[in-house]
Amino acid sequence: MRSIGKFLALEGNVRVMAVQTLISQLGFGMFFVVWQPYILHRGMSVVGLGVIQSVMNLSTASGLIIWGVLSDRYGRKPVILVSHACRVLAMAALIISGDFVFLVAFAFLMGFSSLFMVGNPARSAMITESAGSGSMATAYSTLMSISQITNTVMASAGGYIAVTSGYSPILYASFVGDAIGLLLLTLLLKETLDPTLVEDVSESPMERLRGFLMPEAGIGRLYLIFLILGLGYGTGYSLFYGTLVDNYGFTDLQLGLLSTAFNLTWGLASIPVGKISDRWGRKPMLLASCAMSLTTVVGFLVFRSFGAFLFFQVTSALDPAFWIPAWMALLAERVPRGRLSTVMGKIDAYAKISGIPAPWLGGLIYTRYGFKAPLLVHLASLIIVIGLVLSIKEGDASLKADN
Repeated sequence: MRSIGKFLALEGNVRVMAVQTLISQLGFGMFFVVWQPYILHRGMSVVGLGVIQSVMNLSTASGLIIWGVLSDRYGRKPVILVSHACRVLAMAALIISGDFVFLVAFAFLMGFSSLFMVGNPARSAMITESAGSGSMATAYSTLMSISQITNTVMASAGGYIAVTSGYSPILYASFVGDAIGLLLLTLLLKETLDPTLVEDVSESPMERLRGFLMPEAGIGRLYLIFLILGLGYGTGYSLFYGTLVDNYGFTDLQLGLLSTAFNLTWGLASIPVGKISDRWGRKPMLLASCAMSLTTVVGFLVFRSFGAFLFFQVTSALDPAFWIPAWMALLAERVPRGRLSTVMGKIDAYAKISGIPAPWLGGLIYTRYGFKAPLLVHLASLIIVIGLVLSIKEGDASLKADN
């Protein structure tokens, strides 16, 4: 068992996060697939759903910057705990009421947690510091595999429960699972930030503000990639499940099957992809991700049947399976540990900032021009990103942040 744990990088904090992820995703795996249909069920239009998603994007961008800076100054564990507490409160807001004010509160808290379709920078930094340089991608991939395989089981269950019993059981299950996960993290996580790496804060407020917002010298290309991805993915996919319901009449059960195909593929592919990334390098994995993303969007544009959408969920899942562990390891190899969480948060924040108007824009374009229009915006952005990834040279000194 110990050898298996070492092979999967399931040791120390990574093992604790694995257990927490498993418990939390038992409920959250159901919630993810039905949250947009739930908001539409409360009487929101697709454009209104875009407004809710935009609030979430704005608060996510703020959270990524704030948590990243605080993590590098005060430690990974306290930031992780407060972030998870925000997600618990977000679910509580939905349970209390489905009125617009509570939907906005849910969107703000869920986004601010930086734990919804994005990697919390404190959590990401703790994973790299706990796993070590030779198994960083493997650690990320193992945690993603646990998350996605759990989602695979729960997504179809969530669709079935929504059809037969309504949304309330799913909301309560998500709240309870996250609350138990938060308790486990509180009791078992060990701090990984070395106090000697904490930066001196004796700089002027303007200098600090500039440091919070501006890209570090030497890695501006990486920021630009995420800036473009935020707009492209946000426009193309933020309202994807909602538009499938509105345009094609897909049911909650069908959405559950789509999510199952996505999560199962991601879960099964994650560990071998992480191992390959640790052995062969980061750039080949990033290019493979781009190829999968390109295949997916072309498939969604060309085909219309549910079976076709189900098939292209496989290539859609391989996109993040290739990208995320390679990208996180790439950053960890180029950024000093004392600034790692800050940079991780800022780069993700760039994507969220560019994505703030994207759901609204996607909803507007969809309403005016139809289902394919938002996907065409994503396709255009993807072509630009492929060119930028091709220009990256692994080990290029120009990508290294200054100490």
